[in-house]
Amino acid sequence: MKNFQNKAKIVKVSKIIRTILFAGLVSWMVLIPAFLAGFLIPIIALPKEKLYSSMTFTMGGMALLASFGLIVNLKLFRFFDRLKNGHLFDAQTVGYLGAAGKWWIALWLYQGLFYGLGQEYYQLKMAWDSGGLFAGLILIFVAWLLKEAQELQEEQELTV
Repeated sequence: MKNFQNKAKIVKVSKIIRTILFAGLVSWMVLIPAFLAGFLIPIIALPKEKLYSSMTFTMGGMALLASFGLIVNLKLFRFFDRLKNGHLFDAQTVGYLGAAGKWWIALWLYQGLFYGLGQEYYQLKMAWDSGGLFAGLILIFVAWLLKEAQELQEEQELTV
């Protein structure tokens, strides 16, 4: 009875988190075209000598940052979607969690490059923190832990 109650709780919480992540997906879908428009309009409208402005650099970089954010959000959405559907911690579900962690680390690396170039060439004041690296490593660790637990459970089922 307790396992059924735990599964029901996981499904219920997953529905809520999935809804929040869906709102995040919608906002990324709005932000990416906005950043792309802010990047492309000056390229089309401005003369070539003003092409490499800090605004163009910022909007282009933010569009790419938002794209990485969209991928991380999508992987987490798929993870919680599978949990909501009752696929608790199988290989594909855990794979989505691990992939989200790897994409989050890629986002963190690009963020460092983007902020570094912005400060060096355009005197933009942006701070790069280690939060993305920490979050990505935590997700990868939890995915690894769940995968190991799944293999341990399979071993126990075979010996019984």
